[in-house]
Amino acid sequence: WRGMAPLVLKYKYVKFRALTIDHCDEEELERRLNLYRETSAPALVDLILRLGGIYVKIGQVMSTIGQGLLPQQYIDALRPLQDGVPPRNYDEISRIVETSTGKTMDELFESFDEKPIGAASVAQVHRATLRPRKEGEEPVPIVLKVQYPEVAELFDADLSNMELATKLFAPENLEVAKSMRKRHENELDFRKEAENLRECTRDMQKYGMEPSLVRIPRVVEDICTQNVLAMEYLEGVSLSDAIQQEQDRVAKAFGKQDGEELKKMLASRMKEHFKNGGGAGSGGLHMLGSKKMKLMNVFGPSATAVIRTYASVKDGIENAAFSVAKFGSKFRSGWNQDGDQLALLADGPTKKNTKVNLGRALKTLVHVHGIQILLSGTYNADPHPGNVLILPDGRLGLLDYGMVGRLSQKDRETAAKTILALSNRDKAATAKLYRDNGYKISFKDGGSSVDDAVLHRFASFHLDRIDLSPLTLDNGETVDLMELLRSTRERVVPSWIEEGRRLGGLLMGVNAQAARPISLAKEWRPIAKEALRK
Repeated sequence: WRGMAPLVLKYKYVKFRALTIDHCDEEELERRLNLYRETSAPALVDLILRLGGIYVKIGQVMSTIGQGLLPQQYIDALRPLQDGVPPRNYDEISRIVETSTGKTMDELFESFDEKPIGAASVAQVHRATLRPRKEGEEPVPIVLKVQYPEVAELFDADLSNMELATKLFAPENLEVAKSMRKRHENELDFRKEAENLRECTRDMQKYGMEPSLVRIPRVVEDICTQNVLAMEYLEGVSLSDAIQQEQDRVAKAFGKQDGEELKKMLASRMKEHFKNGGGAGSGGLHMLGSKKMKLMNVFGPSATAVIRTYASVKDGIENAAFSVAKFGSKFRSGWNQDGDQLALLADGPTKKNTKVNLGRALKTLVHVHGIQILLSGTYNADPHPGNVLILPDGRLGLLDYGMVGRLSQKDRETAAKTILALSNRDKAATAKLYRDNGYKISFKDGGSSVDDAVLHRFASFHLDRIDLSPLTLDNGETVDLMELLRSTRERVVPSWIEEGRRLGGLLMGVNAQAARPISLAKEWRPIAKEALRK
């Protein structure tokens, strides 16, 4: 609070002065708020990094689900958290490894990269090569995940404060807070993460996803302790980098220095899209509709493919003088009209900076997590773009299974029924499912009667789309959505909704970040049908 209070007070002062003292119009108010955001966004990230622990996790989530909702200055400032935080030095890391394993670094590794390939809220990751266990064996390239020693204590304090606040202000949701504690505590024991990796690999193999569509790193059994975990090394480009590279490439094709201007334009159009109802659009970069980029308007809905092809060709011609890459890839199968199946395979090596099929990668990400949560019941609860790799052959590498969610058979059935009701735009059925399964909201004015339309919109936010359009109530009255959100309070949130909306928010957010808005219920509809058949 000592860190947040100055930021909040300054925001209130800027707004108060503009409206009450200087009597500014909306344009001037927005200009002043943008100036405030330019300075407060970096200050907020600095505060998050100082606090560490769970606050970094929150920042990572907000940088993904906030696309099109939060001011772009905050999204841009928070986004680097997806790829990591400032790392610890080698001496500290080596001490942790040696204490945890009981062996020296020289005994364990033939080589060890002192510079980490990633540093997150809980741990950092290094490339290394294991020494052969037996004569004649080849050295094994791995990644080593090393937990920071103070993380457990920090998480315990943060979660205790959260539980206390929940007990005081929303006691009905105490079980949700306790389940979050259990999930985060499990994340701090790498032996449990190793078991999660094995379990999710088996599940994805059962449903034909692994290894044809995705790869989950294999655990190296020789090094698996509470604080240190060795895994198979997967080569690829992170999804967050792939999104940035596409936007930079398209911006460059139109004579821009980088993708920053493009991102601002996309963020503005995404907000317009959400205010008009959100959900699946033609998506992609034609959403810009910018006068500065008239080519996008000329091609209309098909502009996405044309613009990306043009950017790729232009980029390729410019780079041809420096390198020549020969590659070949062939794909088999694909999405059918219902989206029931997806089996895409590619061969041929590519380099880390090679352009990727981003749309296909996002389709795969959404599809695989639908199978995990609705069919398997065990899923990666933290698939932000920094935890997803696009491998050279087009498959996805799914990393970081420290935070895993689980749904019971009953909850999976309820979630599947809700997905179908949302995809059918059936307000009455959606509202009944939420009411019958324990979701409760109330109004700050004391009212407790909630329209079907209100419950349907809340469920849409959780498991379908970002829809900021005005809401028409059952009596025909139209209300502003932001006013509605400010006037309501969640009283009880069942665990299946809490689990589903976190995953749903991340998947909707990363697609919005890539300018490809989706209807999650539409994407998951075939999987929901399969879940209910089983």
